[in-house]
Amino acid sequence: MRALLGVVGVSNQVAIRSRVNEKNISDSIRHALHRSWFDPKTITVTAQGGKVHLTGTAHSWVDRQLAGATAWAAPGATAVQNDITVM
Repeated sequence: MRALLGVVGVSNQVAIRSRVNEKNISDSIRHALHRSWFDPKTITVTAQGGKVHLTGTAHSWVDRQLAGATAWAAPGATAVQNDITVM
């Protein structure tokens, strides 16, 4: 486009959004956390669109970070809010 005579700039504002199934994101994160030895009763996972919200408690900062990284790794997750409290 820039090679065309008279074109002074090009702006690409195309965004591709996939359709996200919120239940699948939440379930896949819960299963992954359970595989990582998290007690499913201590962490709550909610998703709205691709935005994931983690709440609950963890035993250490490492566990809290691991839960956040696990949520980010879920297919369809576009943002993660990690409100897990370390006890």
